[in-house]
Amino acid sequence: MSLEPADYVARLRAQAGDPGREAALRRDRTIRRRKIALAAGAGVLALGGLGVWLADVTGERPPYEPFGAKTVREEIWPLEWPYSVDMPFRNSPATGWAEGADGIYGEGAVPAGGFTARQIDAVLGDVKTLLTETGVSERTLLGAEPVPALALLDPRGVDDAVRKDMVTRFDPEEVYLAESGIRTRGTMDYEVSKAGELVVRADYTFVYPLVRADVRHEVLPGVPEVARIAVRRQMTFTSRGGKLVLDSYASEVGNHDCAAPRDGRLHPLFAEGRWRAGQAAKGSAVDMYAEKRVLPDGPGHCVTPTVT
Repeated sequence: MSLEPADYVARLRAQAGDPGREAALRRDRTIRRRKIALAAGAGVLALGGLGVWLADVTGERPPYEPFGAKTVREEIWPLEWPYSVDMPFRNSPATGWAEGADGIYGEGAVPAGGFTARQIDAVLGDVKTLLTETGVSERTLLGAEPVPALALLDPRGVDDAVRKDMVTRFDPEEVYLAESGIRTRGTMDYEVSKAGELVVRADYTFVYPLVRADVRHEVLPGVPEVARIAVRRQMTFTSRGGKLVLDSYASEVGNHDCAAPRDGRLHPLFAEGRWRAGQAAKGSAVDMYAEKRVLPDGPGHCVTPTVT
């Protein structure tokens, strides 16, 4: 039965005034939204299943292998991607640090406790020579023994493990130092002890960019990969009888292959090894750059760094 226009209008007005109308409309909207969300969710699951299937069939690309690297500026590459000779200190706190021995210096000497500024400068100079010849000298890095520098130490109280650990070396048949050079930073200060002796504290970090010597592993055509090793040393000396008496010593090395033979050399982890070491660390990575952190006592602690 058809309604007259006047009756139709009257019915619409009555429905508009019905107090249950808004609730019914809300229920209807809710039902429709749920149907849309379920349909969209099914689509996402289907795509996700397709992605899993594709990864299973084709093999998932490891996160440490660059994908389309040429299309992305290297300075914004993910942390997992390899470093290269073009940007050997990418994402490193060592970016902008001084190079080599230029980063090893102490506070300006002033007379203290009966010592002249010249006497204090001489002791600080010996500490710098020791740090430079054992951690920066290219001859030492390639295997030479820094005999004159080690002769500055009083041999009493310095065991063989510490003496060997104080010297950084690499295997020249495995890696060589990138042209960008070593980055160095730290602190050196002094005080006069209650016994009237000059005490020097040194805390320095050395970051070494290294390239494979035997295999030309390239990130991009003509651009070899770089691995960084960071070495941090904290030590305290007392100047006594013209020698440096080692009172305390602690060191850490990051991004070194902890499973490598103990041959007195450091063996860097490149991108794949670095990523696998991070996976195995399970949250125990160390911030080697935390300036106020006191290292565990003793030499050669091999750690997985948060970044080198």
